[in-house]
Amino acid sequence: PNKNNLLVLTGEKSLMASVEKSARHVYAVSKADEELPETHPQRKELDERKAQYAQDFQSTVLNVFDKLLFPGTQQNADILRAKALDSTYPSNESYNGAKQVVKTLTADPIKLYTQVPDNFDMLRARAEQLLFGNSDDARKTDLVDKLRQKTQMPWLPPNGFDLLIQEACQRGVWEDLGNGYMTKKPRPKTTQVVISEESSPDDTGAVRLKIDAVNSGGTPRIHYQEDGTVSTESPILSESVLTTKALRVQFLAVDPSGKNQTGVPATWTNRLTIRNKFDENTRKVELYVAPRGTIRYTTDGSEARNGTDYSQPLTLSEGDQTVYVFAECDGVEEKRTFQFAAKGRQEIDIKKDKPAQLFSPAPKRLDSSAKTHEGLKLAKEKGITFEQVTLQIGSSPKVIHLSLGEMRIHAEFLEKELASLQSLLTPDAPVILSFKKAYTPTGFDLEQFAKALGIELKIDEVIQE
Repeated sequence: PNKNNLLVLTGEKSLMASVEKSARHVYAVSKADEELPETHPQRKELDERKAQYAQDFQSTVLNVFDKLLFPGTQQNADILRAKALDSTYPSNESYNGAKQVVKTLTADPIKLYTQVPDNFDMLRARAEQLLFGNSDDARKTDLVDKLRQKTQMPWLPPNGFDLLIQEACQRGVWEDLGNGYMTKKPRPKTTQVVISEESSPDDTGAVRLKIDAVNSGGTPRIHYQEDGTVSTESPILSESVLTTKALRVQFLAVDPSGKNQTGVPATWTNRLTIRNKFDENTRKVELYVAPRGTIRYTTDGSEARNGTDYSQPLTLSEGDQTVYVFAECDGVEEKRTFQFAAKGRQEIDIKKDKPAQLFSPAPKRLDSSAKTHEGLKLAKEKGITFEQVTLQIGSSPKVIHLSLGEMRIHAEFLEKELASLQSLLTPDAPVILSFKKAYTPTGFDLEQFAKALGIELKIDEVIQE
């Protein structure tokens, strides 16, 4: 039976008659209210009595129902504990019965814990003792059932047990085994390589990677292999940074102590960098791909993947022209769209009512705290999102770097992160926000955003369908 799933609001039996009496008064006056017209001479007296009886009924209920009964234990026996309902509340607030119940249950002796992370150690210990018992592993559904059955278990808010599980897994003291079972003794972990890009591909396709390992002991050994299959016979990284032009690099972490089993290799895949060189005088365009690959292109808007093989510079017409480019090498693909203005015209032809994407190989920068805050405020108003964002606050030795890869980030998130990180440094610490991609609902939004922040837009940086 769900003995731990019961809460009773009650009072002294001898006072229950007064509740019934007050309820009868409320009922009687409500019936009279239905029958007595507004013009009746006794209407005013009825309204006064109606208000008075309603107030009397509420006061009676509050005075009578002044006690909570909830599950507990005494000498290893399940009982219903009685506790006086806390009736105190701020004078500037109206009475809220649910809040008073929560206030009562969260006061000593506590039955309800609303803040799971703050009470994690105690809640974890209770759960391991009462829910897991002598078993290391248990079905999550069984744990939830026991939570409702064991009267020694505290109560948690809605989704509170899920939050407890999440917190325990994040701290590494429990583990979700992925088959509906939880364990309070996590399995030995296999080694794992963590890869982050400290730079985007340059014009040669070179990328600077930062490599680390988890579950690999204090002095992990990391093997790597460029454009091949890694093994324990592969070269060993001598430092935590690798600059590479390879299309793919495999990494394998080994725990020299042998405490952790060797995991599966991690594969990092490079991106192809497509760029162009345009001669305004001859109207010739040269296309390049790095680190290597083949190029196809079209100029009529059709799929570049099925376009013409690039073998020599293109000659453009004297009008506006768009070149669609596709590059491929060993299964790695990339697309770019380059827009070229008519001969002699420098301004960018942006379609104001169509979605626009800004893609700049060289990051666009908001190089002050004021400009960064202004930019994020404007981006939030216009629904602009960013990709490949870097946020730097402060200066060495007190400097904070936040790097976000190929994921679209909303301005609200960046605002919150910026405020949190700025609180760690002095108010005058320098701030630089840079990004390589921005997505705007319309071309007009992009123009306004760039104009307000002094961002220069180049012809081949704006992409629109």
